[in-house]
Order: sequence, then structure tokens, then C-alpha cells
Amino acid sequence: MPTTTAAHVTVFPDRGNDERLQRDLSTVVHWLHRYVSEPLPHIGRSGPVCPFVPAALSDDAVRFSFHYGVDGRDPDELITLLDNELDAFDRTAPPVGRAGTSLASLIVALPDTGQDGWVIMDEIYERLKEIAVSRGLMVGQFHPACDERAVRNPGFRVSRSPIGLFAVRRMAPHDVLFLHGDARWFRVYRERFGAHFSRGKVRDPLMRELYRKATQVPMCPAVFEDASSAGEQNHRIATAALTNGTERRPWRS
Repeated sequence: MPTTTAAHVTVFPDRGNDERLQRDLSTVVHWLHRYVSEPLPHIGRSGPVCPFVPAALSDDAVRFSFHYGVDGRDPDELITLLDNELDAFDRTAPPVGRAGTSLASLIVALPDTGQDGWVIMDEIYERLKEIAVSRGLMVGQFHPACDERAVRNPGFRVSRSPIGLFAVRRMAPHDVLFLHGDARWFRVYRERFGAHFSRGKVRDPLMRELYRKATQVPMCPAVFEDASSAGEQNHRIATAALTNGTERRPWRS
């Protein structure tokens, strides 16, 4: 099994966790190779759980950031930590190419989170996604008790991982699967990838249908600012019209 480059691994605090880091890094890398990169009949389509990950691993494009001493029970601490990680990734990761995709990825691992921390990881996800999408990024949470379901099989809990972690990457054309259900998120997506649909580059029937439906919902007047009453109404309309049982999380489809 390929191993990750040491230069792509950071750890906080940077001393006193060498033995744990080697064990935890090995666990996460094994999960990426043996679960995320593998095809599973339960996800309802062919190909690996995340189509990006095998190529990203092969290209050595995955960064790892381990944070020890963070149990996840303080939501403000967790939001601040992830906000900083998202900002650093956005500033330093390679941009998307001509196809609208980038293999650059980030794993923010929180080995000291337990059941209580995993609950908070789920609770802050929407706030965190707001921050990520505003930067043109996608983020997903994973942990041993995660209840998130696969897009094409709502009976399968696709986001289970051996330790608590967040996965980050740049927004890509297939993210209509995760952004169609919120008018603000979809507006950011459409600005980047609307041309892919108008030019016929997207052929997946589900993606095309979700995009078509989302374009029929009134857009919020502004993105990621304090919503007016009209904006809040548009958001409620969009959510009611588009949320139809498919999950809206990246890194799994």
C-alpha cells in the first residue's frame, strides 16, 4: 500500500505525539485505501466510495493535519480550528484545472474525539459547510457513529471512519449532488459550473435533474450575508422544494 509523504503531514501540538501519530496516520491511510477508494455495492453506483480519492492518493495530493488534545465538545473551538484549516487550504492548495476539478485534498483528523465530540461534529456541520462553500470548497465529516447516508442508497451509512475527521477539497462539477438543496449554496455552485451543464459536459441523469430543479427555485438576493426576510423566505422555499431524501455531503456519493 502506498504511503503518504511526511512533508504532507502536520501535527498539533508538534511534540509528544510521535507514536500516536504513526499509528493514527496508518489507520487513516488504510481507511482511505481500503474503504474510500474501493467500490461498494451499497452506494448504489459503480466506482469507489469517493471517485477523487484513488487519484489523489496516487498523485500524493492528500494533506493530513492531526490535532491532539481536541475532544470536540466545544463547538466554538471546533469551528475556529476548521475555519483556520479551510483558510490555509484555500490559500495554498492548487486551483482547479480546465475540467473544473482539483485533486488537492485535506484530512483534518481529531483522534481524541469520542461520542460527545462526534455529536458536536454533526451539529456544527451546516455552519462549517457555510464557511467552506463561500470559499468554493467542500467539507465532509466522518466518524465511527456518523449517520450520513449515500446519495443513491439512503439505507447505507456511508460516512463511517475509524476516528473523527473532516475531509476538505475544492468544489467540483458533481457537487450539485450536495448543493442543490440550498439556494445560497447552489448559487455559488452555478456561478462556477453552470457552463458545464449548458454545454452538455455533465451527462449523469441524476446530476442533470437536480441542476434543472435547482434552477427553477428563486435565488436568494445575496450569498452568505445577513439574510433579509425575503432571503430567508427564498431559503425556506428552496429547502422545501429540493430536499427529497438525498444526502448533501461531499466526499461520498
